[in-house]
Amino acid sequence: MNAHKTYQERAYCSRAGYARIREVLGGCRWLYNRSLEERRNTYRACGKGMSKFAQMKHLTRLRQESQWWRDLSLQVARGVLVRMDRAFRDFFRRVKAGDAPGYPRFQVPGRYQCIELAEVTPGMVKGGEIRVKGLPRIQIRPTRELPDSHDLKSLRLVARGRQLWVDLVYKVGVEPLPPSDQVVGIDMGVNERMTLSDGNTIERRIENRDRERVLHRTISRRQKGSAGRRKAVAALGREMRRNVVHNRNECHGITTELVRRYGVIVMEDLKVKGITAAGGARKRGLNREILAQTWGVIRQQLAYKAEWAGRLFVEVNPAYTSRTCSVCGHVNAKSRIYRVFECSRCGHVADRDVNAALNIKARGAFAPVA
Repeated sequence: MNAHKTYQERAYCSRAGYARIREVLGGCRWLYNRSLEERRNTYRACGKGMSKFAQMKHLTRLRQESQWWRDLSLQVARGVLVRMDRAFRDFFRRVKAGDAPGYPRFQVPGRYQCIELAEVTPGMVKGGEIRVKGLPRIQIRPTRELPDSHDLKSLRLVARGRQLWVDLVYKVGVEPLPPSDQVVGIDMGVNERMTLSDGNTIERRIENRDRERVLHRTISRRQKGSAGRRKAVAALGREMRRNVVHNRNECHGITTELVRRYGVIVMEDLKVKGITAAGGARKRGLNREILAQTWGVIRQQLAYKAEWAGRLFVEVNPAYTSRTCSVCGHVNAKSRIYRVFECSRCGHVADRDVNAALNIKARGAFAPVA
């Protein structure tokens, strides 16, 4: 089976190289805003949108008129138009689905931080070095062996504060794991991050945000527009990024172990956005705890890892899983005893989350497989 895997690696270049990266980012931001203005003006004048290919014709004329753009790889410029087209496709998808539309917006300095190539060739990544026309010499020190360069499918350079990162997407073959007949149901929570139907639990994630609070206070004391404030904002961005990466790595450890152990993984189909959207001030603390457990990250990782490993990943309706008896199936009224489930029909007593996980596991046996 073939799959696309992303390798995120730190990139390095000289001081002049970083200055060139910032210059190219500024040019790409200008082209993005120009393309957005073209689409908007065309629609206002004609009532019709503008396609990516029409804008690429305009790009051809721009390259004929400007030496700066001719000295830069065509794929870098086309990558800006691909990004613009993707933004509009996502906008129309959200409109069709009835979500908040989120019309594409103009990019201000400091927000456009990604150089994306529309197409890649094997020679762009070779011997721990990235070679793209118009970009400086960029070195990478892979933390793991990279696949063959002929399998390279996508390349992006991302400036994150003072650091430069590269996202390399390769098409690789994945081998399924040995078969397993074990089935597990997973109940997501906040007291415990995950409760499994076999009684095992994953401790809840407790965010240490002391450093972030200090940095927020530092920013509030600095004068707006000052160099000190910019430095404090950059430090806050690095700290938040560090926390995100740490949590993502923790989730990878949890989901990899689950996929290795179980042949069928059943999980609640939770709509986190809807769960945390309402409640006001009285539910603010609970919403914060739900978001801190990053259920969506875990669900996403389980889905693609199960597919790669040849496992079955099933999502079931979470309704009444905490109030249904896992022995007799009776739906009970809300329990007055915190954390304990007691059936009013058969008298079955169990931990509330374990009982819910058993119900999720049972529902997975009857759920249709996509």
